[in-house]
Amino acid sequence: MQCYKNLISIFIFIYFSFFFNSCSREWSTALYVQKIEGTSKILYKYNASGGRDTMVSGYILLDSTETFEVDISKNLPFSYLEDIPNKKLIKGIEFEQPNYENSSNDVKKNFAPIKESSLSENGLKIKTKLFQYEGFMERNSGLGTFEFENFKETRDSIIFYNLNDIKSMEPEHLDSLKIKKTNIVIRQKKNLEIISIDIEDLILSKNTSEIISNKTYFLTPKKKMKSNSFTDYGIFKEQF
Repeated sequence: MQCYKNLISIFIFIYFSFFFNSCSREWSTALYVQKIEGTSKILYKYNASGGRDTMVSGYILLDSTETFEVDISKNLPFSYLEDIPNKKLIKGIEFEQPNYENSSNDVKKNFAPIKESSLSENGLKIKTKLFQYEGFMERNSGLGTFEFENFKETRDSIIFYNLNDIKSMEPEHLDSLKIKKTNIVIRQKKNLEIISIDIEDLILSKNTSEIISNKTYFLTPKKKMKSNSFTDYGIFKEQF
């Protein structure tokens, strides 16, 4: 019994040491920022490696006067955005963690949210829809990797034109591709030259909030293009 208690104590010590010391760890971080219109708030999206196979990621909301630091205790409770954040509200989407021990192909798929929650963070309301893992994964629509000729940006979306598939065995051509501004990330060099535009095109039903599809796109411009060709509204841009 004493041995068992010692094991529990060691586990608790390791867990809380990681939790409370995440800020002081040396992190290698890919950081993307989206300014929230009408506020001094910035939504940060990050992926960080702390060595020894330690990988963390998430979203953190800060005021523009604050300096970003990796701190998992500040992570917002979602993995995707549902809409463009505004000065009052951020709407997020999350899915359950998979239960590999009890996984079964016989699980009835549920495509509607199974739970909704809300909290306040830095003066903004955060609303999150939680989905069943199996239903969320069932609506995964694959991957598209394209080069695009040009684009048109509107208030709530980006339309890319003359796209050529550069990965498939049977290349596909698209005259245009319209993407709603939510989960769009521009990776770039320090001189603002675009490396890639990474998109999670997650579509929900307007009536029921059921998942319709979720497709990933990696887009690159056919010619050199700078990230300031795009506005900052509703788009994450890499920060160094």
